[in-house]
Amino acid sequence: MRQLVLSLVLTLPLASGAWGQTPPSPHDLPGAPDTAEPHQGVPDQVPDLQLLPPRGPDAGTDRATPAPQAPQTPQAAAPQRAVPKPPETEDQLLTKLAKAADKRAARAVERELKARWAHSGSPTADLLLKRADQAMDAMDFDTARSLTQKLTDISPNFAEAWHRRATLAAHKEDYEDAISSLRHTLALQPKNFEALAELGEILDEYNDKPHALEAYRQAKAIDPFIDGADDRIRELTKAVEGQGI
Repeated sequence: MRQLVLSLVLTLPLASGAWGQTPPSPHDLPGAPDTAEPHQGVPDQVPDLQLLPPRGPDAGTDRATPAPQAPQTPQAAAPQRAVPKPPETEDQLLTKLAKAADKRAARAVERELKARWAHSGSPTADLLLKRADQAMDAMDFDTARSLTQKLTDISPNFAEAWHRRATLAAHKEDYEDAISSLRHTLALQPKNFEALAELGEILDEYNDKPHALEAYRQAKAIDPFIDGADDRIRELTKAVEGQGI
């Protein structure tokens, strides 16, 4: 037993010195020929697997190249808004009124024209006219007449101011002031169909039937659907038949 342990102790250092060393290649063994060639097909060095190109259907494709994207459908152009039409001129409205198909269409144009004629361009004059109209609606004709007289003094070129004054003068049976105010109105606004019809009515009261008929006909030529014009024209035509106008 002592001899066996002693022999193991003597042989262990030799074995431990050989641990971790690469076993000799067959080419390094004594007597191996120097002209021996390596086995065909076995590379001298094993390539790094991370450097090899990928295998599979995508082999040969550069990974850094992004995949092509599907073409984008161009967005539909935003619909263009219709350009608003400019407001109709006074002449266009008068032409539209003369060609109105029925009374309803004529009334719409009448309202538009009267709304325009009620604006003088002067805030003060427009305010006085508005207050005169409010007084008339409230049946306060004295206040309304006082306002219109003041209005024609400060705005003598405001046709609608003279028209309101004529209406209020006729209501008071002051026909002289009414006719004078209507002539001022028509001198400034010859197409005022209401002023023409009112003038025809006053002239008829004064028994000036030929000129009354002329005034009514002019009013109807501007506004074919003006209230009462047809009946007055029919009656006055009979009254002045055969007489020059």
